[in-house]
Amino acid sequence: MVIIILLSTIVVLMMYSYTVETSLSTVKKDIQTNNLNRLRILVNSLDFNVEQLNMLSVALNAESKVGLLKSVDMMDNYEQDQLILDLSEKMKLQSFTQGWNVQIDIFSTLLNKWVGSSQNQTPPPVDMVEGRWVLESPQKLFSMYRKYEQNVVRVTFPKANLENMLDSAKLENNDPFFYYSDSIFISNRTLHTNLVQELVSKMSLKMQDTNEGTELISVGNMDYMVSFLKAQTLGWYMVDYVPLDKALQPIVKTQFFFYITCILLFLSGILTLIFFYRKVQVPILTLLKGVRQLQKGDFSHRISRTSNTEFAILYHNFNNMAQQIEDLIENVYKEKIISREALVKQLQAQINPHFLYNCLFFINNMNRMGNDEAVNAMTQNLAEYFRYTTRINDPLTTLEKEIGVVRNYLNIQSLRINRLHAQINIPDSMMSLIVPKLLIQPLVENSIIHGIEKKQSAGIIHISGSDDGDRYSLVVEDDGKGMTPEEIWSLLHRIEQPLDDTMGCALWNIRQRMLIQLGSQASLNITQSQHGGIRMELIWDKSSEMEE
Repeated sequence: MVIIILLSTIVVLMMYSYTVETSLSTVKKDIQTNNLNRLRILVNSLDFNVEQLNMLSVALNAESKVGLLKSVDMMDNYEQDQLILDLSEKMKLQSFTQGWNVQIDIFSTLLNKWVGSSQNQTPPPVDMVEGRWVLESPQKLFSMYRKYEQNVVRVTFPKANLENMLDSAKLENNDPFFYYSDSIFISNRTLHTNLVQELVSKMSLKMQDTNEGTELISVGNMDYMVSFLKAQTLGWYMVDYVPLDKALQPIVKTQFFFYITCILLFLSGILTLIFFYRKVQVPILTLLKGVRQLQKGDFSHRISRTSNTEFAILYHNFNNMAQQIEDLIENVYKEKIISREALVKQLQAQINPHFLYNCLFFINNMNRMGNDEAVNAMTQNLAEYFRYTTRINDPLTTLEKEIGVVRNYLNIQSLRINRLHAQINIPDSMMSLIVPKLLIQPLVENSIIHGIEKKQSAGIIHISGSDDGDRYSLVVEDDGKGMTPEEIWSLLHRIEQPLDDTMGCALWNIRQRMLIQLGSQASLNITQSQHGGIRMELIWDKSSEMEE
């Protein structure tokens, strides 16, 4: 859930960030377009006014009274003064028709003086560029000269005209100024000079290559959008800059609050998950842990966790259930142990009469045949055998003792069957294993009676053991008559069924005792032997190894 909430928050933030970036890009383009359009209006107005001044200088020269200046040297003093007075009044009237503070003067080469309102009687500069506006720094005036025959027309206006224009164009975030080469600029009366110098130093090269444009410039920790447009009449650039942080502040502020809201929602979601995890998930996990402990057989497990919710009732009921199961299992287990011991003793008791009957029949036959040696040997081995097997209270023994009983039995049978030979090959490491009594002897007996005795050429019994990693194996095989696959399958099927009067009990008995004492994974396998007879294999897991 935390991952889902985190991924959802990230997706929302990514989508919102993309939307904000798109909005910021659109707003920046709008600001750029608006600034350039605003500059165009201002520059066009400036160019219009300056162009009117240019035309005024041309039109003034066409005046009839200005033409009289060509012959002013032939006039008397009164006529000269009257002409100068008339020209001064006319130029004064034309100066105010433009809406600017403009001054128009005519320099007469014949009189060697300026005609007009100018107090400066310095002759025009020799290297003047005709028709070009130049800022004269000492007077802080823009001047333009036009040279004609016998006179020079000069039109000037103070840079205060441009300052007034910039003051009227200033907005809340915009701060325009005029820039010329070599870091010469004219600003409004509230301009930050240091900031303008920084912007100009970074913009000067870019403005030399184009007449208009917009650039993003960083000064300190602030980003500025700087727009510029060249006035063709003056040759100056009108520059306007706006701090993007202030222009984009509403969007950035909204973005900041949105991010804070997302973080708070994410944290509140995490706190909610933690609350539900502690109040719901942890109690459920506690119950699951208790159930798993019961599945593993640990019925003594109890839930000690306290809770102020409905889970307290569940904990109490679980502990009661576990206590009842533990009591029930303990009672059933005790009854099972008692029942199993009784069954083992019963099965053990079934072996003794079965073997006794066979031995008595053998003694009877040997007695009738007059084989006293076989009768004595059988009697002696039979006494040792019953001394070993009559201890019903102890149904387990070591494999070494079990093999000893098998040897005694083989010695008895070899007296009756001269061709009988036995091979016993069991590792010493297995001799100390604890196994049920009379586990191997009935198998050997079956091999002799049902295999070797019914085949004249047979006489070999091979007993072997192996330790195969996680399992033990004991094999008894012979070269006797053998059985077909169908007969083997039928035999295996019968020993898996409940015991009845129609079948022998030896193999069934062995299988039952293995299941009880060596575990449910123990098995008795019967197959055809490579020697021609039957191969019987006892297999059980090491994990079910018993202790005596």
